[in-house]
Amino acid sequence: MIPVRLEVTNFLAYRSPAPLDFAGIHVAVLAGENGAGKSSLLDAITWALWSKARAKTDNELVHQGQTDMRVEFTFALGERQYRVVRAKKLGKGATSLLDLQSANEAGQFVSISEATIPKTQDKINRLLRLTHETFVNSAYLVQGQADAFTSKRAADRKQVLADILGLQEWEVYEARAKEKIKAIDVRLAVLEQQLKEFEDELNRRPEYERELIAAQARVIEVGERLRQAETGWAQIDAARQAMIGLERQINDLTRRIGDLEKDLSLVEADLREAQLKADTTAIYREQELTQRSLASLEEQEAERETVTAARQTAAELAVALRGQNDAARAEADVLKKRLEALEAATEPRCPTCGQPLDEPARAELVASLNQEVDARRGQYRENQSQLKKLADDLAAYDRWLQQTAANLRGKSALVRRAAELAAALDSADEARERLGSLQERRDRWSERLEADKAQRAHLEVEAEQHNRVLQDAAARQRAVDQLRQEDTLAKAAVGAAEQKLAALEGQVRRRELKRAERLQLADQRGLHEELRDAFGKKGVPALMIEAAVPEIEASANALLARMTGGRMHVRFNTQRETQAGETRETLDIQIADELGTRAYENYSGGEQFRVNFAIRVALSQLLARRAGAQLQTLIMDEGFGVLDAAGRERLVEAINAAQRDFQRILVVTHIEELKDAFPARIEIVKGPNGSEIAVR
Repeated sequence: MIPVRLEVTNFLAYRSPAPLDFAGIHVAVLAGENGAGKSSLLDAITWALWSKARAKTDNELVHQGQTDMRVEFTFALGERQYRVVRAKKLGKGATSLLDLQSANEAGQFVSISEATIPKTQDKINRLLRLTHETFVNSAYLVQGQADAFTSKRAADRKQVLADILGLQEWEVYEARAKEKIKAIDVRLAVLEQQLKEFEDELNRRPEYERELIAAQARVIEVGERLRQAETGWAQIDAARQAMIGLERQINDLTRRIGDLEKDLSLVEADLREAQLKADTTAIYREQELTQRSLASLEEQEAERETVTAARQTAAELAVALRGQNDAARAEADVLKKRLEALEAATEPRCPTCGQPLDEPARAELVASLNQEVDARRGQYRENQSQLKKLADDLAAYDRWLQQTAANLRGKSALVRRAAELAAALDSADEARERLGSLQERRDRWSERLEADKAQRAHLEVEAEQHNRVLQDAAARQRAVDQLRQEDTLAKAAVGAAEQKLAALEGQVRRRELKRAERLQLADQRGLHEELRDAFGKKGVPALMIEAAVPEIEASANALLARMTGGRMHVRFNTQRETQAGETRETLDIQIADELGTRAYENYSGGEQFRVNFAIRVALSQLLARRAGAQLQTLIMDEGFGVLDAAGRERLVEAINAAQRDFQRILVVTHIEELKDAFPARIEIVKGPNGSEIAVR
């Protein structure tokens, strides 16, 4: 991992400084006043990559007075560049952001983040092949924590070395081997249970053999009883077969009797019809009545003309009388009006003609007019009386004509019936001839019917005899069926017993297969136990650490000799003997100078820093070369204060000497005399709106 570009917003001492571009920088010093924010830039890198910094919480990293912060860190890894964007918002609606991006062939960054922040963080760790813990124990000497590796327990130091060497894969292999052993143990437990079940089943062979013998004896016993029952059943079966034949004959006779009775019924009907046709007495009687009725109708038809003429005359007279009455009524009305005018007149003059008219003449005229009125009234009353009589006559004529019309409507039917009766008289002779043949047919069929009935009665008697034989057939049938069922069950029991014994042979074969599988799994378990031990901390990882320790010692002692003039030397012990005489894996650090080997705590602060720096650089060199993490960056945050001038000069020489192993070396210091000791300088200046960054 090689830093390329860093951009921060509202992070610790910074508000919105210009981005820090690491292009062209190989070795650089981060200089500035205390509190300006030199270490904050390193915190920004670790926070962007792992959400880790010196502060206890993320809220403490936000610039004072602000509610959000953001860091964009671009780094190179192999031939590709990546960018990590991490941001956080405080207060109401607080949110967090983590976005991992990768540069494509066009140099554009495209997000390759996972669905959640934890999953994206895991992806970053897998990409870097580096955790924050390993980083701060090797390539990053945090301010005040230069002894982070040296002061750890031996077991923890060994774990850090394992992480640097990328031995985590061996832990995965060990876990897989353990899982495989666990799966084999589960399968072995299943096999043991199955083998136990096989043994339990095979131990039941004597029981199954006894079952087979008992079942075979039962088949013999039930078979004998069944043969005896079936022998007795043969008689019943013969009676049943005979009964079936009798029932078929009886049914045939019954159908034939039914047909004969139906035919005989038809012959009887034809015979009765022929007898009726042959009897002429009734025909002659009906013919006489018919002729009499026709004669009456002819008389009525002749009389209808006379009555019709009389009705016409009466109707015409009634019309004339109504006309006379209408004229008389009109004339009487005129006369009554003249009388009313004469009686009302007061002058001696006629009110109608205007001629002179005295009182005697007027009285005479009134009397004459009254006579005329009375004469017309008398004529009207006489006419009305005559009209009433004419009305009664007309009603009588109409009733007679209606009745006659009704009677005459039946004349055609009487004519047809007369013709039919005449034809019947003609066919009477033929009917008398048919009577003989019909009577002969009736007698013949009657005899056949009686013969069939007699035969059916005989068959029914014979069937009753067989039926008495079959009365206990149902009970015998149930007995035979029961024995047949018992025979089937007994034979099935024999088959089941034989199947159980045959199944035991299959069980034997399967047991042998399971035993072979158990042996094979046991061999596999032994192999995976060996792999588990080989992949464990005491296996291949321990050998790899053993191989790496001389390289670390050589690198650390080379730097330590440069910084101390050859006075100091370190040694790593990977094993030590316990009080019980056993050998235990460890990673102890032994430090020696011209006075001999002493404990780490007995050295001065400057000497401790030199040892720590030499070991940490050696670890970083190992990480850059061997871990696959491609961490070609070394960061030192202070530590020069514990050294004298000569010590600082030798430390600078050591840093410059390590340039060939790292693409980026960043040194943080506030000591003025060291600002010009390195080829590049990143100046941090504290201002009222936050610190600013400048590359010199």
